[in-house]
Amino acid sequence: MLHDQAQLSLDGETDVTIRRRFSHPPAKVWRALTDAAVIRQWLSPDLTECQIDARPGGSFHYAWPEFFFSGPVLEAEAPHHMVHVEHFNGDMTQGPTVTTTLAPDGTGTRMIVVMRYRDAQSRATAIEQGFTDGIDTVYGRIEGLTIA
Repeated sequence: MLHDQAQLSLDGETDVTIRRRFSHPPAKVWRALTDAAVIRQWLSPDLTECQIDARPGGSFHYAWPEFFFSGPVLEAEAPHHMVHVEHFNGDMTQGPTVTTTLAPDGTGTRMIVVMRYRDAQSRATAIEQGFTDGIDTVYGRIEGLTIA
């Protein structure tokens, strides 16, 4: 049984895995992860730009005053599965491939996110730069949303 907190683990040499349970059903968690208006409510109060086309061949772009994340959406099967690549500040040589899986768990959702970096050093650098900091806080904001 997953707790209502994000559980982060380092798997193998390249993966960061995040597990979390939400009380919302998969369709509502999917909307929270793929609807720009809802993303703005939980991702960050400092978000200056938020665009997402959560379809295979689509892309996303999330910007803050000092940096941004963007990349292509490789796979999307609403409301259960999405794969995208996450580039930091447009550097297309770095960044993980992120696989998000949402599964029913009673009346809620079990989410597993696997961030796969190209090598151990890339993962270590991302962790050193704080890319995994605050995961529990950020995903915790989804739990408090009223999602239509």
